[in-house]
Amino acid sequence: MNDVDLFGVPPRKPWYSPSRLKLFLDCPRRYEFQVVQKLPTAPSPNLDLGANVHAALRDWLRLLPKDRTWDRLLEFYRAAWRANRPAFARRSREELREWGEQGKDMLRRFADEVAPDLAPVAIEKNVNADYGDVVVGGRVDRVDALPDGSLKVVDYKTGKFPKYPARLKEEDLAAPVYARATSALFAGAPVVEVELHYLATGERLSFPIDDVWQAHKDLAVVSLAHRVTEAEQAREFPAQPSKLCAWCDFRARCPEGKAFLDASPDAR
Repeated sequence: MNDVDLFGVPPRKPWYSPSRLKLFLDCPRRYEFQVVQKLPTAPSPNLDLGANVHAALRDWLRLLPKDRTWDRLLEFYRAAWRANRPAFARRSREELREWGEQGKDMLRRFADEVAPDLAPVAIEKNVNADYGDVVVGGRVDRVDALPDGSLKVVDYKTGKFPKYPARLKEEDLAAPVYARATSALFAGAPVVEVELHYLATGERLSFPIDDVWQAHKDLAVVSLAHRVTEAEQAREFPAQPSKLCAWCDFRARCPEGKAFLDASPDAR
């Protein structure tokens, strides 16, 4: 294969996000519907809540520390909800209020616990890790500089703390991507930790980063990215029925998923 086209421009490398890789791992058929065919998914209250909490924290942390009052954070949060609430177009105002209060509780906890002098070096920054023939990237919520010059990546979570944290840490694909990509963004400065901060409870899940762990995880990321690339080139996306079919937006289009749910009432 040529490394450049007729005009001397290198071809674009396949790009994936950790969430897209996870989507393919869960079910290639769903990946086809959502990513390849770009079929729409149903609006979700959880997605609205997550987006609006993230937006409020982004805008609040961009203020000078002396200006980070609770009133300003609440102002940003309310503005986010006014601009983004597609899942509530057909829901009651009471439902909207209940979901809004959940986020307000998360923000209150964060504001009470955060260091008053916190000065992130990056907030909601797009980052990419180049693995040679594929690129994997996403958006990191926050990057903090540690006293020794190393970096810490913080990823906010508005969902529940995992029931099995050790399993999540073993299966997670985002942490190694964010560690490698953030280091590249900051001219090779080492990322020594990726932290998942669960805002509802204040619990945290930490991924200490070292060379051995990074190399092991890089192999997993690249291997999966190659599988996705091969599936896209072959246009082969087999269904992978599981209990996740019950929440899939495309189950009506998938005979295998429908058959699985019909045969497994407990999975519904």
